Amino acid sequence: MNKLKLFELKKVSQSKLALRADISRQQLDNILKGKSLPPITTARRIASQACHLTGLEIYEPHDFNPTLNKATKNLCDDVVFNITSLDSRDVETGTAVELLDRYDSDLELIQAMHECVWDGERRLIHHPDRLIELGEQS
Repeated sequence: MNKLKLFELKKVSQSKLALRADISRQQLDNILKGKSLPPITTARRIASQACHLTGLEIYEPHDFNPTLNKATKNLCDDVVFNITSLDSRDVETGTAVELLDRYDSDLELIQAMHECVWDGERRLIHHPDRLIELGEQS
C-alpha cells in the first residue's frame, strides 16, 4: 500500500477497522506491516471497511495482500452491478462481493466489473455473453 493510503488509514481507529473486518487488532497490525497476507475474502472485507471508515473509495484488496490479482481493484463490497444476459435478456443484480463469490473463476467478468468502477462514471461493459453496468447504490 502506498504511503498516502496508509497515512489516511491511520486516521481511523485500527480497533474499529479490525472489528468491522472481523479480524483481531493484532491480525490487522500484522497485515499493515506486511508480516501477514490475508486471503482474498479477508482482504476484501478490510478494503471495504477502510473505504467506509475513511470515506475514501481508494482501498483495494491488493492494498492488504499485494499477491492478489489487481483485477479486483475498487470492487468494494457495496458496489452494485446489473448483469444482463445477451441470450435471455435476464438481469441479475448483486453487490460486488456477491457476484465475485458466485463467479470467482470468471476473470473476464471480474475485469469487466473493474472497468465499470475505475473512475466512478456509469459505463456499460460488453462481456462475451453479458452486459455489465453499475447498478443503483442502496
